[in-house]
Amino acid sequence: MVCHLVSWNFKPELTQAQREEAGKDIVARLEALKDKIPCLVDIRAYCPPLDSSNCDLVLYSLVEKEEDLPAYQNHPDHLAAAGVLKASFGDRRCCDFSL
Repeated sequence: MVCHLVSWNFKPELTQAQREEAGKDIVARLEALKDKIPCLVDIRAYCPPLDSSNCDLVLYSLVEKEEDLPAYQNHPDHLAAAGVLKASFGDRRCCDFSL
């Protein structure tokens, strides 16, 4: 199994209300990918994560093997969610690793 972890922070110009709305929207969009991308074993998004975190949004996704990552990342539904995400979030950090 390969885990794909990504975190982001809100763009600084967003108001608290915009952050709350964007967070709920993107979590729903990301978690809906589980039923749309065949190679995706699991996906979870958290916004906001626990207070001890230093990011605003975290994504945990799991695929069977490293070769599945490009299929997942380039899937049209993933790209659509990423487009929405980029409107409100920046400062992306990513880590892929084998379990």
